[in-house]
Amino acid sequence: MGQENLGQDLEALREDVTKLRSDLSQLAKSLLDKGKSETDTAKDRVMEELMSNLRSARDKSSGAVGSVEHKIQEKPLMSLLIAFVVGLILGKLFDSR
Repeated sequence: MGQENLGQDLEALREDVTKLRSDLSQLAKSLLDKGKSETDTAKDRVMEELMSNLRSARDKSSGAVGSVEHKIQEKPLMSLLIAFVVGLILGKLFDSR
């Protein structure tokens, strides 16, 4: 009888190990799916924030360009003189190699 109980215990143990493997496999798949879902959500949030910042920067730069254009139209000779001086300074900086 002891041998019979041992055989039943071994069979029950095999079934438990098989069930445990199955459960661990399902758990790993579930965790992988959850991680992928959270990664996709974070990626979407970052992309949305990046696009918002890009639109904001584009709007600000457009305003700055408009402001510079307006100042150039108000004082074209002064703007030309400033551009000339900046060009001379940059030329000296890059020529001194």
